[in-house]
Amino acid sequence: MAAKRCIAVLALLLAPTTAHVSTGRPGHGIIGYGITMYGPGCAYACRSTVSAWMLECDDGEEGTSHSHSSGMEMAAPSPLCYATNDPFLQTLAWCISTHCQGVSVSKLEKYWQLNVAGRQTVQPSPKYSYQVALAKVVEPPTTIVDSEEVLNTTSLIDEESYLANANGNNGFEAMEILAERYGFLPLPQSLVSKFYATVIDPPVFGKYHAVPVLGLGFIPTRGQALFIAYIWLINIFLSAAGWVVLWPNSWYSDRNQALKLMLANRIGLHSFVNLAIAVLFSSRNNLLLFVTNWSYSTYLLVHRWVGVICMLQACLHSVIWLQDYVALNAHAAEAALEYWYWGIIATLALSIMTPLAVLPLRRKLYELFLSTHLALALLSMIGCLLHIYYRFEWQWGYETWVIIAFGFWGFDRVFARPLRLVKSGVKKAYVTVVDEDYLKINIPDVDASGQAFLYFPTLTWRSSSSTRSLNAWTAPSEEHDIEKSGPAARSVAVSNDIAPGVVFYVRRQGGLTAHLMKHAEFGRGIPVLVEASYGPEQMSIVAPPTAHPTLQYPNVICIAGGVGITGVLPSISGSKGLLYGKTKLFWGVRTAPLVRSVEQILGVETATRGGKSQWGHVEVSVSVGPRFNFNEVLTAEIAALKGGTTVVVCGPAGMADEVRSVVTTLGKTNTIRFVTENFFW
Repeated sequence: MAAKRCIAVLALLLAPTTAHVSTGRPGHGIIGYGITMYGPGCAYACRSTVSAWMLECDDGEEGTSHSHSSGMEMAAPSPLCYATNDPFLQTLAWCISTHCQGVSVSKLEKYWQLNVAGRQTVQPSPKYSYQVALAKVVEPPTTIVDSEEVLNTTSLIDEESYLANANGNNGFEAMEILAERYGFLPLPQSLVSKFYATVIDPPVFGKYHAVPVLGLGFIPTRGQALFIAYIWLINIFLSAAGWVVLWPNSWYSDRNQALKLMLANRIGLHSFVNLAIAVLFSSRNNLLLFVTNWSYSTYLLVHRWVGVICMLQACLHSVIWLQDYVALNAHAAEAALEYWYWGIIATLALSIMTPLAVLPLRRKLYELFLSTHLALALLSMIGCLLHIYYRFEWQWGYETWVIIAFGFWGFDRVFARPLRLVKSGVKKAYVTVVDEDYLKINIPDVDASGQAFLYFPTLTWRSSSSTRSLNAWTAPSEEHDIEKSGPAARSVAVSNDIAPGVVFYVRRQGGLTAHLMKHAEFGRGIPVLVEASYGPEQMSIVAPPTAHPTLQYPNVICIAGGVGITGVLPSISGSKGLLYGKTKLFWGVRTAPLVRSVEQILGVETATRGGKSQWGHVEVSVSVGPRFNFNEVLTAEIAALKGGTTVVVCGPAGMADEVRSVVTTLGKTNTIRFVTENFFW
């Protein structure tokens, strides 16, 4: 075994010395920023491993494939051979199914369609889809076909070869991404870790970010605060700079009035601009989500601050003009005009919307808040548009920013969201009781990843059950997929009676979960609409700070609380592949039935090895009842690990803040990056 590993590693070390001409589809962007070389890495590693066998093809071709890292090149099977050879397709499908747990079926199907036959622009499509090829594996393989023989049956793969291919692909891509990144900013990882631990990740003050202060609102992180401060400063600067008052002037009685009314007009226009920005940041399908790796929670936070600025500017615009007309004894006549009262309507809608959006009301009356917030937002935009029309008609383009706001709103709510709902269609949700704290929701026939929104049109007076994002994940073999209040991942089978799909775990509370409880008692399916898949990893062309191991951060420590386990499962699944580095999970739960339910879905049984529980390659520590001391746990674990460490957390707000505090302290002296999978709204 050691000899094999040495040979595999030696092959990787010697590989770059051999030159090969690489051809394939053109990419768009640069590596890591628009171009992904080997994604999903597990699927590419499987193909590199399986394609090492000789194949017997329908056209009589027989050959041995090679990868770009191979030192010896023989005649490779043709793309048609790869696309039509049953043993190759079934062996590849089996390898992918056992090594790509946590990768969405849609992503695997896309990989399969594009890469099974090769990487050329024009090539034959595989004769089976990934799921069909997998279904044709009637008996799970139990042996490995000799590497010198022709692959004529479904085979297991040599894990040493798989690791060598995975490390070769992933290591090369990681170095190329670093090369591109260091072209912009060549900083050592220890300095980056210290920078994030000091400037980006901690709250502006105190220890709380996810826990609302005095129950009224969230304290932004320092990185978020810097961006919010920039927005305030740029608005102040653009309102204060560049004034030119030409005199004499027939429009104004004196210079003071000129400056005052020109300021009113400028901040009124800026209010329109910020209205469009606020609508953009509130959209689940806004363009910025595709070109940045920010989370939707961050955009919602900035949306609220931009909304406040927009409201203040509208109020100041209205007050200045009101004071001027009152001083001129012209208010009564002006107030009777249509443009005036539509301006008042728009300003009042913005002014009422802001206090109604405070956190206590959002949490206590969420569905009512959402409906009134949407109605007032539309009323304010309509009011702004009519305010301009009745004052200037469409002469000067002031309405452009309001039309842009309508465009952002319409694209998200009239086009993109319905399109996602139509893609999934109307499904059935099956609710079961896990224990007195948690419910499990099975939704067959759905493939989702990242964040998802569920709508139960028959449960409440609103069509949406809740717009909080829920997390789903897909497990390995026949019983899979999970969910939480946060991000999501993918689909699989949940029982012998229910088709493959997604599974959500939710905490039992009032409101919607009370309605769901009633259906759990009868065991009947409930109509549900699934809006998926959201999240930086699913939407962005920029590589997000995922909690998967890399050469710089080979270790992953996952911390979960309750149903937050589903938020870290993709990180656990994606931690396979490197020859070094460790993955550990610390999971705190209130009740044991949740643990048993999750293990059943994952198809794992906790086994004790050397005093540590194991879920495959992951060291697992589960605490039922008592909470972990995260300061002691993380300090000890990071001190014992070699290389950089990613700490990913998903769970209750208090736990997330405690872990954030510990990580930012340790990050000043260790190479650590912090990833939170929580969703704050």
